[in-house]
This record gives sequence, C-alpha cells and structure tokens, in this order.
Amino acid sequence: MQRRTFLRSAGLSLAIPLLESLTPLRLLAAGPAKPPTQRLVTIGSYLGFHLPSFSPTQKGRQYAMSPVLKPLEDLRKDFSIFSGLDHRAPNGHKNWKNYLTGKSTPSISFDQIAAKAIGEQTRFESLQVTCGSFGDSLMSFTKEGIPLPAIDRPSVLYKHLFSSGTDKARMDYLLDSGGSVLDLALDEASTLQREVTNRDAAKLDEYFTSVREVEKKLQKRREWLKVPTPKVDFQLPEFDPVAPDLSLECESIMYNLMALALETDSTRVISFLLPGQGQVFTIDGEKLSAGYHGLSHHGNDPAKISEFNRVGQEHVMRFGNFLRQLNEKKDIEGKPLLDTTAVLFGSGMGDSNTHNNSQLPIVLAGGAFKHGAHHDIDRENESKSTPLLGDLFLTVLESMGLEEDSFAKANRNMNDYLL
Repeated sequence: MQRRTFLRSAGLSLAIPLLESLTPLRLLAAGPAKPPTQRLVTIGSYLGFHLPSFSPTQKGRQYAMSPVLKPLEDLRKDFSIFSGLDHRAPNGHKNWKNYLTGKSTPSISFDQIAAKAIGEQTRFESLQVTCGSFGDSLMSFTKEGIPLPAIDRPSVLYKHLFSSGTDKARMDYLLDSGGSVLDLALDEASTLQREVTNRDAAKLDEYFTSVREVEKKLQKRREWLKVPTPKVDFQLPEFDPVAPDLSLECESIMYNLMALALETDSTRVISFLLPGQGQVFTIDGEKLSAGYHGLSHHGNDPAKISEFNRVGQEHVMRFGNFLRQLNEKKDIEGKPLLDTTAVLFGSGMGDSNTHNNSQLPIVLAGGAFKHGAHHDIDRENESKSTPLLGDLFLTVLESMGLEEDSFAKANRNMNDYLL
C-alpha cells in the first residue's frame, strides 16, 4: 500500500488523509501502541491579555466564562483554564521568550522537545508560524538556544506544505549538491582528526556530530521527496494580509492552514506566535482609538481596557474556530483530531501594562485530558508543591509518551489536575 491514496478525475489528483480502511489490518495490529496524545500546537499572544478579564472568578467546573473567553463557551468541555502558573522567570518584554523555554537564557523550547521525539514520523519535524514581519517573533528554540524562524506569510506556508513537482525537483537538486559537499567535508575532517591535538580532536568530534545531524535531516528530506505532497481544496486570498493592521485576517488563514497541516499529517508539532505591534485594528466596522501596543499599556483606563479586551476576544474567537476545525477533522481511526492533539493557548506576558511575566494566562485544549474546569493555583500560600507552568508541560509530554524528569525549574507534573 502506498502511504497516500489519491482520487483521480480529469487529470486532478486529490490526496485524502490516511484512513484506517485503506491500511492493511496486519499493519494496524502490528504497530506499537500509540500514546494518548499524538500532536502538539502551542500558541502565544505577544501582548497577552487583561488578566482580570481573561481568568474566571470561580474555581472548578461551575465557573462562569470570563468576558475574553466568552467565544469558547460552547467548547468548555474541551479545554481547561489555568490561573497562577508561570516559570518564576524575570519580567520584561525581552523575557517573553520564557513562555516555552522557562528560562531567561533560552534553551530548548517545549514544542521542540516534542518535535525531536516525534518529528521523524512526518514530512516536517515542526512548523513555526506568525503573521507578518515581526522582529521579536521568537517562540521556538533549539537545544542550543537558537531561535527558529517563523513562516510569516500564508502563501509561503501553503507552498511549504503543498509544493509542486517543480519545487520538489529544485529541492532534489539542492539535496544532491548539499550531500556532495557534506561528503567532502567529512573526508577532510577525518584526515584532520588524525593530525591534531586531543583538544582539537574533541572539537572535530563535535563537528562530526553536527554534520551527521545535518546529513540525517537531508536524507529525511530526500525520502519525503518520494512521497506525493497532499492536494487540498483551499483557496488562498489574492494577496497576503501581512500588514500589521491586517494581522487578524492573517491569523484566521494561518489557523486554517495549520488545521490542514495536521489533517494531512504533514507535521504533528506547530507553534504560532500572535504578534503585537502598534497596529490600529478595525473590529466590526469600528476603528479602535489607539494602537494594539498602546492599548496593552492601558494604565487601568477602563476605556482602553475595554478596547484591549476586544482585540483579546478576536484572538480567542479565532482560536475557538481552530478548535472546532480539529473537532470536525478525523484521524486515521475516525477520532476527532482534537482528541489526540494538545493545544496550548496563552502568553509569556502576564500583565503587559507593567511588563510582568508572572501568573500567565493559560488554556490547554484537546488531547487525552480531563477538561472542563478552571484551576486557580494558590500563589499566596506558595510551597514546594505549588505547580509551575513547566509542570503542565511535563504532563503534556508524558501524555505524548515522552518521559521528562524536569522542565526549567519544574520537576513534578500536573497529572492530578488533568488525568
């Protein structure tokens, strides 16, 4: 059986998602047990939210939905809200990157821990996405602390996911060239290693390791070139809405493409940074009185808070539409994608008015978790057992079949809240 099955008519090849009925039963039976959660999406709003308007006032399952989260009312059984979680990391805009790394000096981010473990199973190890050119679009980091650049235009993401035969031929040529360069580099390094000091030999060994990792990635790309890219019924807009004041429109399109990427099993790990600049949004035909960044520094002015919340609700509404898409789309076993996809939604900014990075706004949706409650972590009576945001990450990773002992300052988990 080919990995993908096509419907062909009048010269059109339409790839359909993997289906259980088209997979040999012996392969289904012989495969290893799948973890309860198989995909991870992390979403972060750079300017955060007005926390009193984001977090419900009641704990537990009988909470009243907060004003900003109101667009999620019909989905409340599919997500959990967390108040009081953070990484106990420094404050300030420049430390927003703590959101997924837990450290002021970035190391590997939460999403990349998952990507390194499950990325080999899909065409793309992970995807990083944002809307428009944004200088601080840093959310995903390698184990060396290097930021991974984000795709910022819908048309580029679409081409990345569903490239043509010409694109693949060009990539094959590049891989051939890259492979020969690597072969030469390895030969030279091997010769040098026999002629240098032990200290330099150790450096060369690190070089060998790095080259092998690149070679491995190149080989993976070569193998995936043999697999037809999915053909999807999706109409891009005539132009990319990447101007700052159109970023909400861009956000909607990116969510649609992200859902398609998961449905076609092109990747199982995605991070999405929602940028925040000085753009002046027009919402429901009404132009806001100030730029988005200016509204985030509201100075407790009720009018500015109200408009800041309107932008927050727009983010939440689009997030909710993404969850509904994942509920409608099915995996190979006929289950909604949302049932096996953990979706983290929040921010590395707790209070943008004061640049405070504590008590972050956090929602966890989907995955194999017990949802439907607001968990308000008591920070006034904090102890060694008080969970950190990293503990939530550890629970998600465990549900994905990954055993991590710690994340930044966290070394417990939040299984009691979700499992």
